[in-house]
Amino acid sequence: MKLHWHKPGMRNIKTAVAVTLCYFIFLPFWDPSGEVGPFYACIASVICMQDSVEKSFRQGVSRTIGTLLGGLVGLVILFVDDSVNSNLLLGLMLGAGCVAVIWLCNLIGRASSSSLGCVVLSVVLINHGGVERYIYFLSRVVETVVGIAVAVAVNHLLPDFRKPE
Repeated sequence: MKLHWHKPGMRNIKTAVAVTLCYFIFLPFWDPSGEVGPFYACIASVICMQDSVEKSFRQGVSRTIGTLLGGLVGLVILFVDDSVNSNLLLGLMLGAGCVAVIWLCNLIGRASSSSLGCVVLSVVLINHGGVERYIYFLSRVVETVVGIAVAVAVNHLLPDFRKPE
């Protein structure tokens, strides 16, 4: 099997720059629990890998909407009953919450936001650590907003050598 070397494209280079910048932005907030800090530098890669500044921004907005909806649905469920001790009941609440997140995302025309919304919802509901679930939710919102800003800036500032269509 022969391996071929391909030069990295500008999207790859932009992504590497954006992730590195996010890493240094989040580094001062490093928390050994992994809930806050450079762990979230990777968000810029998802947003920056889009092939235009406009698409990067749209991807970032979708991630923000999913994060907010998942976290908010989770907080509403916790507000109703924060002391769920039954795994069966927790599973049913998680399922109902995911249906609500997916429905809300579809209702506002952002179906692609639902997967991240369900992930955030799951962590908020399943993490029995109390305050940590709120820190997780808030840190996901912050890292998404910072990731959007960095990815859009990098996509805008670094040159693009692709041929116009």
